[in-house]
Amino acid sequence: MQFTMIKPNTNFPFMGARKIAFAILGVLILAAIVLTAVIGPKWGTSFEGGTSITLSFTKPVNTEKVRAEFVEDVRFDSVSVQRVGNENDNRYVVRTRTTTTLNCSKLADVKSKLDASLSSMSSGALMIGQWPSCNPEIEDGIRGDFFVSVVVKEGQKAPETKPDAAALQNMFESADLKALVSYEEGSARFLVKPTGVQEEVMDLLRTKFAEGFDLSKCSKPGDQQFCLNEAVAASIDQIDTVGADVGEKFRTDSIVSILVALLLMLLYIAIRFDIRYAPAAVISLAVTVMITWGVVICLGIEITLETVAAFLSLVGYGINDTIVTFDRVRENVALSEPGVELKDIVNRSINECLSRTIITSITTLIAIIPMAVLATGATKDFSVIMTIGICIATLDSIFVSCPMLLVFDKVIKNKQMRDKERLEIEELNAL
Repeated sequence: MQFTMIKPNTNFPFMGARKIAFAILGVLILAAIVLTAVIGPKWGTSFEGGTSITLSFTKPVNTEKVRAEFVEDVRFDSVSVQRVGNENDNRYVVRTRTTTTLNCSKLADVKSKLDASLSSMSSGALMIGQWPSCNPEIEDGIRGDFFVSVVVKEGQKAPETKPDAAALQNMFESADLKALVSYEEGSARFLVKPTGVQEEVMDLLRTKFAEGFDLSKCSKPGDQQFCLNEAVAASIDQIDTVGADVGEKFRTDSIVSILVALLLMLLYIAIRFDIRYAPAAVISLAVTVMITWGVVICLGIEITLETVAAFLSLVGYGINDTIVTFDRVRENVALSEPGVELKDIVNRSINECLSRTIITSITTLIAIIPMAVLATGATKDFSVIMTIGICIATLDSIFVSCPMLLVFDKVIKNKQMRDKERLEIEELNAL
């Protein structure tokens, strides 16, 4: 037994309401543009650059305390704190614009102090050779590991002993840079691993959140400081750092990926149907993305790689609805009597597919809405965007793609008529 939500032979006048629908959708698109210009998207660390830190406390910690301590700490810029998981997890994601404690100015200061230390220990014979470049106009500092080398100054005699990794590490610490230093025999240089933001986070946790850690399972129960350090180190589940230059590239790539998806849809529909259908479908998808984007900005949802995946999923979902309706339109055009207007054929096709369209959307929403309500973090954001987008995509497949099909059909017929008239005039002139 086949279930249908809409009775057979139902004939809702969708095409008669297309001008009203265009007006409403136009206002929504304009609102999305205004929101983008006035409020602007809330870029995540993946797109704007920054650091994302996932923490897990072993004892209950007040969310407001976590937020207040990180926000008030001058070492972290533009901080946001989000609790993830359930109440018993005591798990937080802290995001900050800070990507490194080693900016270009500090890097130059460290080099100056390091040169002074080397010169002092070698009676002026040694200096820094290889050293990382840092341009403050294009980057905020050094992220990740870098190499340095120690060389003999020109005209000086090499000392009997050169500093080893441990000595160089002490020099870095004296220059106010906490780092792990190791020596590479093959290249005769030192690998420097700044502890950076992670060390700053651990210091904050030790000084402000000691009560949030259970020290009963410590490997050295008698040493309180060791136990706290061990618990703090274990509490940092993940740290992801993205520089501003990389974030900008991610933004560009995300926009390009959505545009490429739309262009491929345009090509696919043009091949499967004809040129009238392709731009109508792509415009419908673009409207879906634009309106959903406006709602995302209005709700203050953070734009991450997961939200970009949600928008790409919407493009795929929206084209599925449109393709089914267009397929029915093409069948009905072939079966219709000569003289029947395309508007009536399209309206009948929408009504014939209406039950399928509604059931498909409801079924998808049944799976997604619980995640939007119960999930946290990136999963929640993805589900919220999909919930909003599916509702918009369903309406757009009816009120945008099909009416736009009529518009492009009229444009193409007018062009064909003009071409025919021009050809007739040219033939008459030839005679």
